[in-house]
Amino acid sequence: DSNGFHHIIELLTDRVALLGNVAHSTLNTKATSQFFSHRHNTLRISLLARLNKFFMPRKLIQLSAQLTVFLFLIACGGGGSESGGEQGQPPPAPKTTVVAIGDSIGNGFDIATPWPSILGGKINREVINMSVTNERTRFGVTVIDQLIDAHNPSHVFILLGTNDALRHESLSGAVNNLQAMVDIARARDVIPIVGTLPPLTIGVQENRNVDTINRGIRRLSNAVIAPVRSALGNGSTIIDGVHPNQEGQELIADAFASVYP
Repeated sequence: DSNGFHHIIELLTDRVALLGNVAHSTLNTKATSQFFSHRHNTLRISLLARLNKFFMPRKLIQLSAQLTVFLFLIACGGGGSESGGEQGQPPPAPKTTVVAIGDSIGNGFDIATPWPSILGGKINREVINMSVTNERTRFGVTVIDQLIDAHNPSHVFILLGTNDALRHESLSGAVNNLQAMVDIARARDVIPIVGTLPPLTIGVQENRNVDTINRGIRRLSNAVIAPVRSALGNGSTIIDGVHPNQEGQELIADAFASVYP
């Protein structure tokens, strides 16, 4: 009879409220609680208003089946736009590392402890060092995405361009490559810190090339610039015309640390 149908509908809709309480205690979000409260009240009113249309057992079976599907969709997070969609997703993993990309200056060249290793102690972060001898700026463009994927860093420290200057490669191309690295980092929510290049005492033209690249580095868009060039002064810490000694590596690390975070 009508009272029996009322009782069944009350029981079914109360399951929505119960599911809401479970979800709220698990997810502990205001939006989740509001969603299930709204669904509970809306479903109760809608079903009771249409009760007279469902006196036949066949209709009641259809109604029960529809409500069962509805409850299943809610339990699976498919309750529509009011659910917020992301309520059940875990928070993103914390960014606990930083990445350094460089050349032989960044790996110490068997002369000194490299600046990325020193930097880690200064900023109290793990530094993933991808500094490879003889590499140029285009190397950085090819590896930065993979490094971000692999290590989820908060920052990327870049000291590249010395080999572009040494080999008289396109200086504007070197700057463009550095800008591309900055753009990739920013698109991945990583802060790019680019160091100006150390002086090259191996030759006058090579050092002029460095100066040209450094002017471009200082004009990079959306990059944090570390004053490596000014930190190394007249180049007295450059011991083979290219590579810094231990004091020079310390100065490079200090220059990067001074603009972090």
